[in-house]
Amino acid sequence: MNFSEVFKQSNQLCKFSPDGKYLATCVQYRLVVRDVSSLQILQLYTCLDQISHMEWSSDSLFILCAMYKRGLVQVWSLEQPDWHCKIDEGSIGLVSSRWSPDGRHILNTTEFHLRITVWSLCTKAVSYIKYPKACQKGIDFSRDGCYLALAERRDCKDYVSIFVCDDWHLLRVSWTQLFLFGLIGMVKLYIDRAMDYP
Repeated sequence: MNFSEVFKQSNQLCKFSPDGKYLATCVQYRLVVRDVSSLQILQLYTCLDQISHMEWSSDSLFILCAMYKRGLVQVWSLEQPDWHCKIDEGSIGLVSSRWSPDGRHILNTTEFHLRITVWSLCTKAVSYIKYPKACQKGIDFSRDGCYLALAERRDCKDYVSIFVCDDWHLLRVSWTQLFLFGLIGMVKLYIDRAMDYP
């Protein structure tokens, strides 16, 4: 059995692309993209600060690098190495960043879970979703990627809201006693069944 040389990485940020063709590793403020078959470096990107989180888009064409301390997200393109995008959440801060299923929208959760900002890479449009509940697994997408279910906290009550991912408008809000059922699975239950009812 043959092994490759050891590659440096920071914060255990090492991920294969969804199509399995690339391997991305982060070393402090650098993002290194390698070809899986040869392990040769294809791209080397330099971010503005140490990378806290890295995630591939669903089609393996873009890589998101979040720098939570600075409230920044940088996006890099594999097809067009000169293209890049910088998203600055400013003084409101950043605690989470993720792709939508289409790989063309980024969802950033601000500090203290004040809101989720949805950034479009195609149209440069920005949408805001208020009241996200501060919890793990409080957000999920439908299997087809058309709808987003979000656990929210409004007026001291828990809700699950359904948003349409085309334009991020609110479709439905349902009050629920999340503490009785547990949040894990509740959001999935709503997103899977919400469209079955008028």
